[in-house]
Amino acid sequence: MFSNNDKERIVLEIGSGWTKVLVGTSNGKKKKNGLVRESIQIKDTFHIETPKLKSLDTTAQTELDKQFSPDFDKFQLIQELNEKLRQKRIKTEKVILTLGDRSVISREMILPKVDEVKMKGMVSYELQEFLPIDPHQYLIDFKVVDQLKVGEIEKYKLIVAALPKKEGQYYHELVQEMGKEPFALDISSNGISKLFDHSMKINGKLREVESRTFAYIDIGYSSLKLHIIENGVLKFTRSIDGGIQPVSNTSDVKFDTSETSLEFVRKWIGSLEQMFKFYTSRETNRKIDHIFIYGGGALIPDIDKMISEGIGVTSEIINDIESIDLHKDCSYFSLPIYLNSVASLIRR
Repeated sequence: MFSNNDKERIVLEIGSGWTKVLVGTSNGKKKKNGLVRESIQIKDTFHIETPKLKSLDTTAQTELDKQFSPDFDKFQLIQELNEKLRQKRIKTEKVILTLGDRSVISREMILPKVDEVKMKGMVSYELQEFLPIDPHQYLIDFKVVDQLKVGEIEKYKLIVAALPKKEGQYYHELVQEMGKEPFALDISSNGISKLFDHSMKINGKLREVESRTFAYIDIGYSSLKLHIIENGVLKFTRSIDGGIQPVSNTSDVKFDTSETSLEFVRKWIGSLEQMFKFYTSRETNRKIDHIFIYGGGALIPDIDKMISEGIGVTSEIINDIESIDLHKDCSYFSLPIYLNSVASLIRR
């Protein structure tokens, strides 16, 4: 949306519980052993606990802060991030900021096949019809996911995403206040759709992404994101209230396995099951072939088994992707934790 190695980027993901930083490079798609391989190199990663606002001091707020106020302490966050970057001697200037889909309005649309300029105007108009919003107050992007024919008219099926401009501007200025250059603003569903749009090896096994339907569940601190990719195309994305906050200790990432905590987990697995039923019921013979799990909740003991049993679809945690190479100086890297950041490196 807003748009040393020339290709090296810092990816910044500010979550409710943790803020994650990844430094790396995407060299685009390359062919290896008959498979397309997205060449991604990870130089370094680290995470810090996202500092919470102790109180809302309106006297210190800028006009933009008053228009959009996230629940973290921006000034403390910038200070801690810059100190960590200094300690690690990371001098990369360009920053990609990746956001969850919680504040993003996402809709499917079917519109006549026209050129990109006309499509932008049609999308803005349709959003006004769908929702009581002023499209001029939003950053709007869309992706064509299918082409179909209705009678004699050729049409596109689109996934449309709209982010409040004030929020985009807030994060743009946050990066500038760090002394860095804003390079791109991405949302997690877009990154995941680019990372998993072709067949690849996940956990050492070839996954035929282009001919099957896979669900990707990101279990975060305060919510879950569900992305369904059918034949290599993102077809469905939803945010679900839940997450690991009630069952974890932020400071040491340990999980409470009491019956009360397990009941929380069962509750959001039930919500996920309803989402799967909604998706598969919209077309005849539609089914989910496999579920992949990532995010902080991937560390919950036996979470893959719980999801498999609760939803009735085989599930596994994403621990390895063939296309990722680690730099020798990368001392810590957990793919389930940094998957959104990895995906945001892909700029296409």
